Amino acid sequence: MPTDISAEFTDISAHQLPATRNGFARALKPAEQMLIALTLGIGLLAFILAQVAGQAVAWNAFLISFAPSLGLVMLGCFVRVRRDMPRAAMAAIGTGIYIGFSGVIAILIYLRFPFDTPMIDTQLMAFDAALFGYSWDGFTSAMATYPALGKAIGAIYGTSLAQLFVVIFILSFLGRLVDLHRLLITGTLSLLLAVAFWWVWPSIGPSAYVALSPDVETALGLVHGQAEGSRLMHLATTGVPLISPEVIMGTIAFPSYHTVMLCLSVGFVWGTWAFWPMLVLNLGMLPAILSHGGHHVSDMLGGFVAFAIAFLIAVKLVARST
Repeated sequence: MPTDISAEFTDISAHQLPATRNGFARALKPAEQMLIALTLGIGLLAFILAQVAGQAVAWNAFLISFAPSLGLVMLGCFVRVRRDMPRAAMAAIGTGIYIGFSGVIAILIYLRFPFDTPMIDTQLMAFDAALFGYSWDGFTSAMATYPALGKAIGAIYGTSLAQLFVVIFILSFLGRLVDLHRLLITGTLSLLLAVAFWWVWPSIGPSAYVALSPDVETALGLVHGQAEGSRLMHLATTGVPLISPEVIMGTIAFPSYHTVMLCLSVGFVWGTWAFWPMLVLNLGMLPAILSHGGHHVSDMLGGFVAFAIAFLIAVKLVARST
């Protein structure tokens, strides 16, 4: 966790509250308060929808899984107010908020199953073929001719969440409070946009429709293959008896949230020593999202748009100090 040993570091921004405010306001910045309120609101919405739909949810299991999130936020508040460690507080609270929000939004996503409206994957596949000449089976088969490369980008695909936490750590260590809060707001709002679109026009990706050769899956060590696609189709058609942390997997095809995380990881370290390593790493993420993520090209385009919209909103909400 970052330490606060640099004499020149000051935790001051245009949206920081005066130290004369009450303890809660001193412990949590306005952006953090907003994100926590949003997380609690999504959790309440998920609870209400589950009751209305009669969907069983393992609430006890989810509450236990939220313990690290709550612990990190509380730790961050403590070291900010009692230990005068603003960088450590930024890292702990930022990480806690993102973990908590991801948990409650996962419940909301799974409450959409089974679908009562047609999926749009057929249209997305037709769009990709017409505009880019792309098909998932063709792309993965081509990648399988380079198995070492295919497995390497599969490993990169699994780093998305870890990369995001690294960026939170870097921004905290550098004392970039505005950038950190913009990162958190962009990440949460873009996920909300993706979920909102997906609730109206659901999609689960080409892996649910295309059967790859076992040789292709083996050569690539495919992360999201036919088994995962079949599981998604089962969720889409029959739902899930009990929503629990154990059954959660990536479900949204369009817009691609892996693409959003790529933008978050690269864009928010611009101007730091981490930019070029992150850029090089995420060049491999682009083909990984398509192959190992089981995505349409149009899913990635949707991810870029969701990121751009959320980022513009974040810039408006969290002003740079002048």
